[in-house]
Amino acid sequence: MDRFGLIGYPIGHSVSPALFGAAYSGRWSYDLIEGPDFEPLRERFMQDYRAVNVTAPYKEDAYRTADILSDEVRAIHASNLLVKTPEGKVKAYNSDYLGLRTLITGAGLKAGDSALVIGCGGAGKAAAAAARDLGLETSVANRTAGKAGETAQQMGVKTCDFFKAQSADIIIYTLPCPVENIERFDANVYLEASYAHPSFDREALSAKGRRYISGRMWLFQQAVDGYPIMTSEEPDVEAMKKIYGF
Repeated sequence: MDRFGLIGYPIGHSVSPALFGAAYSGRWSYDLIEGPDFEPLRERFMQDYRAVNVTAPYKEDAYRTADILSDEVRAIHASNLLVKTPEGKVKAYNSDYLGLRTLITGAGLKAGDSALVIGCGGAGKAAAAAARDLGLETSVANRTAGKAGETAQQMGVKTCDFFKAQSADIIIYTLPCPVENIERFDANVYLEASYAHPSFDREALSAKGRRYISGRMWLFQQAVDGYPIMTSEEPDVEAMKKIYGF
C-alpha cells in the first residue's frame, strides 16, 4: 500500500494528516515523521513511503539531498515535497511556490503589477520566485539588508528599505511575527505566510477596502496544488475546506 507523510520537527500540532485524510477519504495513511535529525527521517522515507511533505527545519536539507530538482526548487534552494520516481530517484518540488502562484493569480494580480516580499527565508524566496515568474515587478525587504541583497541577487529581483514606508500592489509578508510600525507597508492585497500568529488586522484592512489572504489559505492552497503531485490523483477540495471551515 502507498504511504505518505510529513517530515519535520516539531510537528505534533500539524493538521496535515487530517487535511490529507479528507482529501482522499482516508484511503491512504499519512504519518508524522518527526525527529531532531534529517537523515534518519529521510531513510524512513526511502524505505517506507511513496512521497512526503517536508516542513521546518528541513526544507533546505530536502533540496540538497534530492536527485532531481523541479525548476522552482532549483531557483529557491528549498523543497517541501519529495516524491520517488519509478526509477527509485527522489524528485523535489516546492508546493509553497505553486500555491502562491494560484493565490496571486486569483487575487487579480497581473504582469506589470508590483509585489513586495517581506522576509528572505524559505517562504520569502518561494514568494519572490512566484511573483517574479508571474511577471510582477518584484522587490524583497528584510531586517538584515545583506540578506535581502543576497536573496535579490539569487532570485533576480530588486531590494527595498525594510525600515522605510513601502507600498506595492501586493505585499507578501513571510516573517513569523509582526514588526514595529507594520502599517508602513501599504498595498491593495496583503498575503501572509503565518497561520498561527497573523501580523495584519484583517477587519481593519477590509474596512479600508483592502484584500487580505491569510496564512491558513496559503497552507490550504499549497496542499491543494501539491497533493496531486504526491498521489497522481486530484484531491477532494470541498472536503479539505471543511477541515479549515472555509
